[in-house]
Amino acid sequence: MQVVQIGISPCPNDVFIFGALMLGKVGCEGLQFRFDLQDVETLNQAAQQAVFDVVKISCAAYPFCQEQYTILPAGGALGRGVGPLLLSTDGQWQPERITLVPGEHTTANLLLDFYAKRPLPKIYLPFDRLYNALCRGEATQGVVIHEKRFTYARDGLHLIQDLGAYWEQHTGYPIPLGTILARRSLNLASTFTNLIRASLRYAYAHYEEIFDLCKQHAQDLEDEVIASHIQLYVNDYSDDLGEEGMKAVDYLLRYQKSAVPANSA
Repeated sequence: MQVVQIGISPCPNDVFIFGALMLGKVGCEGLQFRFDLQDVETLNQAAQQAVFDVVKISCAAYPFCQEQYTILPAGGALGRGVGPLLLSTDGQWQPERITLVPGEHTTANLLLDFYAKRPLPKIYLPFDRLYNALCRGEATQGVVIHEKRFTYARDGLHLIQDLGAYWEQHTGYPIPLGTILARRSLNLASTFTNLIRASLRYAYAHYEEIFDLCKQHAQDLEDEVIASHIQLYVNDYSDDLGEEGMKAVDYLLRYQKSAVPANSA
């Protein structure tokens, strides 16, 4: 029995897509899956060290681990209207002030640079600590990802810019937030792709069962927020990136290669 180490985030879209694999509802003879759920930037760093056999990372982190991994056409996070949000506590964004960002190698950080078009002072924090810092007034501006896009207004934060919408307006492409990678040396990319798609089909056919699993791992336990998160981030691209999805990923990586790195605090 070959053990496959899989790293994903605890966010509802990842758990929804991989839930059937996590519960052993779908599988492959000869393969045993062990899951580790971590913050996205932790996964980005782990991929650079080739810790996992299959791993969910930010698309912007792929150049740092592409020798070890190949992109799978299923299971990622890509779409329209799904981008990170630049928020502030006072309704203003001042580039000279420190902006909190959920990780140096996150797509959120790249999209912030794409919007700002200048070096920025930044502090990198895990997304949950970042959001709490904004809500407590410990910082004045930051980039928010995941399900917090559904709760920021009621928590007293103000939208400065939907960074995903800005990306779409200026590129015409959907937003390639995250992607699933498979270790090249295993030569199991097609097998893993088929397993992810089978897991997704199971999730749709057994929604309540997989939804309950999502609730066990979600940062926000409100059913409405979790459901909205799944509906937004799990879409046709989750099953197949397709030609448009791969072009979006390629455009982002080409932009990243040409961009000037931004400052960080």
